[in-house]
Amino acid sequence: MSRGPYGHFARYYDAIYADLLDYEADCDYLETLFHRALRRRPKSILDLGCGTGNHALELARRGCEVVGLDLSRSQLAVARQKIRGKRLPVRFVQGDMARFHLRRQFDAAICMFGGFGYLLTKRAVASHFASVRRHLVDGGVYVFEFWHEPAAFDAHQSYIHRQGPTELIRLDESSTDRRRLRLTMTFRFFAMSGGQVVDRFSEVHVARLYTVPEMRRLVERAGFLLEALYGGTGTKKSMRPPRNTTFRITAVVRAAR
Repeated sequence: MSRGPYGHFARYYDAIYADLLDYEADCDYLETLFHRALRRRPKSILDLGCGTGNHALELARRGCEVVGLDLSRSQLAVARQKIRGKRLPVRFVQGDMARFHLRRQFDAAICMFGGFGYLLTKRAVASHFASVRRHLVDGGVYVFEFWHEPAAFDAHQSYIHRQGPTELIRLDESSTDRRRLRLTMTFRFFAMSGGQVVDRFSEVHVARLYTVPEMRRLVERAGFLLEALYGGTGTKKSMRPPRNTTFRITAVVRAAR
């Protein structure tokens, strides 16, 4: 077993999700949501659970000042390598998105893909929302994705991804605990080169699932205004309302003035 989520995983993360996530399309979508909520592009953005920095880098290329925060040292090492030698308005900070203090405020904040799910308790979510609120200007907008409990299911799948001369095989299993609203995902990785296994490791990730009524309560209790909820998938965002079959929901909330 590797030492914690996204430890060993970090070196393969971008290759694994290269065909599953469209970061440019995500940022196009974010800009649409920002324009609806702010009537302009935000000058500064806080990227929570930034991972290897792909959203942060794309937003910085578009002229935004971005700070990316993540708990994983391994993920941040990859992100920092990407900006080495580039003059982009982006920096990466290690921190826990359940509670952080950056001593500044932003026009907007984001938490994309599965990052929000690592807040496993209501207390952690409340602390997270309070931290985000402190770091937003009055009227600032927070856009985040959460995983929808009614659409979750147990899965046993296999994926094969290639990275240069190395073939990476990932075996996945997931199980849903409806009582505790948690999704447990077990990843087993085998990296092969020349027909030989050159690297192998496993990671277990646990993510919190939410219902729409529960998320509404959590947002309002934290003093945010819920502007909108949208459905969609990891590869294709939507401006349509979510359904019971929507697994990934995008929430847009505003810091009350």
